[in-house]
Amino acid sequence: MTVSGAGGPGQRPGSPGMAVLAGFGVAVAGAVVWGLVAYVTKYQLGLLAVVLGYGVGAAVFRAGGRDKNTGLAVASAVLAVFGCALGSLLAEIMILRGHGIPLGLIMSHLDVVLQEYPSAVGGLGLVFWVIAALYGYRNALGMRAWGRGRARRPAPQAGGPFPGFAAGPQPPVTGSDGSLSPGFAAGPPPVTGADAGPPAANGFDPSPPAAPEAGTP
Repeated sequence: MTVSGAGGPGQRPGSPGMAVLAGFGVAVAGAVVWGLVAYVTKYQLGLLAVVLGYGVGAAVFRAGGRDKNTGLAVASAVLAVFGCALGSLLAEIMILRGHGIPLGLIMSHLDVVLQEYPSAVGGLGLVFWVIAALYGYRNALGMRAWGRGRARRPAPQAGGPFPGFAAGPQPPVTGSDGSLSPGFAAGPPPVTGADAGPPAANGFDPSPPAAPEAGTP
């Protein structure tokens, strides 16, 4: 079942078979890494489940021609779980080899190993498998990973004002009666005293009027 059509113009068409094969290769490689890490640390790490599922989904999506195909997404989820399960099995085999048991004896009694396999995985391991399946499914559909795509504030331009602030001086705000709002001056304050210069250009003379001389009207 195809959700949308093939990729954009000029893009190499994908093949479902190649997509599944690519996802299988990534799942096997991830299983080997999973087994080695679990053998060395004696723990199953959830981060490996995320990486494995993400890698399988990316391989399926790219090899499939970046076509959002639901069938390939389901196959990617299954392959991600397969990689986790195979990694846990490889870790158990490595642990048995570490105890000196020959590999041939282990493989000839693989049924005994599989009987102990569920207890080796545990409930937490199943949770990791589900996480890997979710990431494999979402990434095979070309969806963004969780935590990405958050909106960011635009950075201020070099040498320019910050967003939301206009360049240059702002005009004074006047009220309904035409008076200036508090904090805005109509101009430079008048100069008074002995050093006062000529009257201002707006006709305002800050100096007091001189007294008339005696004998003049």
